Amino acid sequence: MGKYFTFFILFSFIFELFGETAILDFKTKNKTNLKERTEMLDLVRMNLKKEFDIDTVFVVNLFNVSGEYAWFKGDATRTDGKSISLPEDQGIDCCHVESFFIKKNGKWKILASQSFSTDVWWEEIPKKYPKANPLLFKEP
Repeated sequence: MGKYFTFFILFSFIFELFGETAILDFKTKNKTNLKERTEMLDLVRMNLKKEFDIDTVFVVNLFNVSGEYAWFKGDATRTDGKSISLPEDQGIDCCHVESFFIKKNGKWKILASQSFSTDVWWEEIPKKYPKANPLLFKEP
């Protein structure tokens, strides 16, 4: 029995250490990620519409999913092809957008998001959400 118990403990430790490291790359839209990817990007799009009254599409720079968490970084562009013009006095750095998501009850929700920020606001997310795989934020 001691041998099996030791094996179980070792297996549990290895699973805990490596089981959460699977990262799905949603940067490029495909058949397997189409629904979830679109759902999440629509949430970001709605935020931009509310905050800046612009209709947008995204150039996706990074979009990682692991378990119930996802991290998106991209550049917003207007759907009509015109340049995004924002007031310069508001300290806005156009046109990057970052969003951190959680999946609850089968639906994605934004936990944290910033558009056109001038700082690296997301650095605290791994500390605030320790269950999120830290590899989500790793640049390729």
